[in-house]
Amino acid sequence: MRPRNTYLAVAAAASLACPTARAFVGPAKTAAARASDTSLQAEADGTSPAVGRRAFLGSVAASVALGPVLAPPSPANAVLGGAAKGARVASFPGVEGVEPMYELKLSVDALAAGVKNQAQWPLIKKRLDRFFKGAILSEKNFYLGVAFQYMNDIKYDDDAAYVRMDKQARFDAMEQCMGNLERLKNDLGSGADAGTIEADARAAQDALASWFALVPPADVAAVEKLFLDVKKADADRNGVLSDEELAALPLEEQEVW
Repeated sequence: MRPRNTYLAVAAAASLACPTARAFVGPAKTAAARASDTSLQAEADGTSPAVGRRAFLGSVAASVALGPVLAPPSPANAVLGGAAKGARVASFPGVEGVEPMYELKLSVDALAAGVKNQAQWPLIKKRLDRFFKGAILSEKNFYLGVAFQYMNDIKYDDDAAYVRMDKQARFDAMEQCMGNLERLKNDLGSGADAGTIEADARAAQDALASWFALVPPADVAAVEKLFLDVKKADADRNGVLSDEELAALPLEEQEVW
């Protein structure tokens, strides 16, 4: 059986106004489960065990996060969320490519809520430092790699120009999300005001929402249901599914998880 994922409980402090969101997570550094009471402090310090990844996802960052591979599609003139929506798609990849991106979405949503509490800023800054650390093996490049792989696995039934525009919109959405997260990190370290900090977080959130707007709604709904079902199946609330707990999931969700 492939390595199984583990789900994370809310890692942000109780003051975060997004009860279903989870703190920033990235590619696995250990197979240990994340405890349900993981704190934002522990996450920022790097003392919390990281989430397990399926083998094929765990290798994405190293295999596709190189500069030439992640070069913008050409021509680079598509408008984010614009004409790309008109590209005809014959088939989309499976939801296993959406699941890690949904984790990122929950994380960014939690971050956008967390920056409203200035007491959390040092912890958020510390966690963002870790998110961008590690060159091609950084958490940033892990998610860029997953998004790039998802984009390349889409099968199109349209003219090449529309295909390029569609890929450009997906590429731009992730680039803008990561750019705004990095701007947030830098502004947190430079003493920027609350308005600037919150605007950075909202911009990252909006860019990622643009990426999800190009994913079939049914696939997003399936991943949302997966997370809810996994939480219900984790009877002992230890953050990892045993064989018995995994068996409680529908067969199609067992394959994704």
